[in-house]
Amino acid sequence: MKKFKQLISILIRFTITFGILFFLFKKTDFAKLKEIFKNLSFFPYLIALLCFNSFQLMVALRWQKLCESWGFKQNYFFFLKSYLMGFSLNTVMPGIVGGDILRTFLLTKKGLPFKKATFSVMVDRFYGLLGIFFILSVSLPLYGGFLPINFYYFIIFITYSVIIGFFLISLFFTKIYPKEYFNPVRLPYNLFPVLLGILIQVLFVLQFVFLGLALHLQINYSYFFVIIPIISFLAALPLSISGLGVREGSLSYFLSLLGFSIEHGISLGMLGYSLILISALPGIYFYLKTRVSWK
Repeated sequence: MKKFKQLISILIRFTITFGILFFLFKKTDFAKLKEIFKNLSFFPYLIALLCFNSFQLMVALRWQKLCESWGFKQNYFFFLKSYLMGFSLNTVMPGIVGGDILRTFLLTKKGLPFKKATFSVMVDRFYGLLGIFFILSVSLPLYGGFLPINFYYFIIFITYSVIIGFFLISLFFTKIYPKEYFNPVRLPYNLFPVLLGILIQVLFVLQFVFLGLALHLQINYSYFFVIIPIISFLAALPLSISGLGVREGSLSYFLSLLGFSIEHGISLGMLGYSLILISALPGIYFYLKTRVSWK
């Protein structure tokens, strides 16, 4: 029964992914899309790739610091390798072998109790999302005026609710219920991971800024600090394959609000996905190498 539910979940994600892509491509002028890619500047694309891989290094560091809040010590390379393997599995085999499950498994093999290992991965995910809302808390009032008014106020409400909720949770587990298990969400243990979460999301936005420059997109790139965090949140939802389709569709929609064609949204999304595929290669290597050692 469990495998049947997993199969249904995978089929739904494939359906959503290819359904959105089919809808987008049906409306796409492929001659215009070809012309956009033909004029691609390679150097900004490389800088975008550097931004992507830099924030991956920070994600591994954040995860390490969360585990160290329990006194669990492993070298940084273990966390980097484990994160990259999980990231790659989520990219190339979505829904078949959960990358987060693999990360939990690798921690338990090193001696961290299962509950703590699971909690560390969950909190790491949460701090990634929290970084999104911290950026939106600043960018939305400054640059969010192009959004539909109801959607704008909805995102404002969600953003500040999440941030206030985070501070209340931190105070609760710091002052009222200071159990060692909850160290990753207690002060002062969570300060550095939260700061890293914000820096990671800044780098995530900057990668799209450089991808936009690679495509010669004539836009005020301050808008990207509104658009990209929202898209990052949507793409993180378990709705599609590695955010494919959701990312391209959302980019096309938000850029259309600023007067750009669907081809610009698709090209930007496809370049973003290409960074994901390239950056998954080291993790695939580590996974195959580690899997051999398990036998």
